[in-house]
Amino acid sequence: MSNTTASHIETCLLQARPRLNTMLILMFSEAQLFGQKSQWLGSAIALMQPLGFQERAIRTALCRLADHQALRVERHGRRSLCQLAPATAAAVWAARQRHNIPPERSFAEDWTILVNTGGINAARYAATRKRLLALDYCLLAPNLLARPSAYRSALDGAMPAAEELGLALFDVSGAQLAAATRQPLFGRTDWDLDGTAALYRQFLQRFEPLRALLDQPGAISDEQAFMARLLVSHGYQHCRRSDPLLPQELLPAAWPAMAAYQTYVALYCRCAGQARRHILALSTAASETAPASAPRLRRPMLSSDKLITA
Repeated sequence: MSNTTASHIETCLLQARPRLNTMLILMFSEAQLFGQKSQWLGSAIALMQPLGFQERAIRTALCRLADHQALRVERHGRRSLCQLAPATAAAVWAARQRHNIPPERSFAEDWTILVNTGGINAARYAATRKRLLALDYCLLAPNLLARPSAYRSALDGAMPAAEELGLALFDVSGAQLAAATRQPLFGRTDWDLDGTAALYRQFLQRFEPLRALLDQPGAISDEQAFMARLLVSHGYQHCRRSDPLLPQELLPAAWPAMAAYQTYVALYCRCAGQARRHILALSTAASETAPASAPRLRRPMLSSDKLITA
């Protein structure tokens, strides 16, 4: 196991401080991608412990996810078999599909816009706007949300009907949309571009060293490849959630979103083979005892006494 790689991964963990529940859902989703729909409790613990989480905390978190119906747990004698609930798995898959689309947008494309013409109240519009932003619409003005029309086919079924949302829908060219956003009718919107740019730059600073290591034969183990895939996925999702996803014509020069996307894709894809091998090895192991490995980062243990049994 490369000490340099271990050092970079430990730095990523300390800086990102990922939540256990989030990482568990990502772990189960990764395993599903490689054909492992379910995980025995022992293999789930073994997969998560290298990220610094203690066994008791993992058991408690799994139980809480099951209580919230994000996870299904089946008892087989004294053993527990865990898998994502269908709704959770579908949501994670849809988010991954959106994140796989490059963030670079332009008024050179055709766009779909949704306009609040005043037919719904403020509370309903606020909820609708939040829902649409989660589907990668950008807020071009307080009453105008838009995304490239190509998203409609790429994310089949992800966009609710305009009538359901209470908004007016239009398919327009980018030139028309660019002209519309300059009209007083739509008001003005302030975007926190500095905050988003800072997150992207932190992401690049954190993961570029790991990306460079992939060019060195044997520099990264199967376990480390699995950890890198989880961490880069988690980090990129955090950046994308804060990104207003504006057309490049409205962004400052040297906007770092595409550089972060390229780093995410490079690490996520190039670690796939080794990560798959690691997941399959632990998933099919006869023992549920986590294998010995590198020293673990110490994390606080959750206090709940409600645990899933092995």
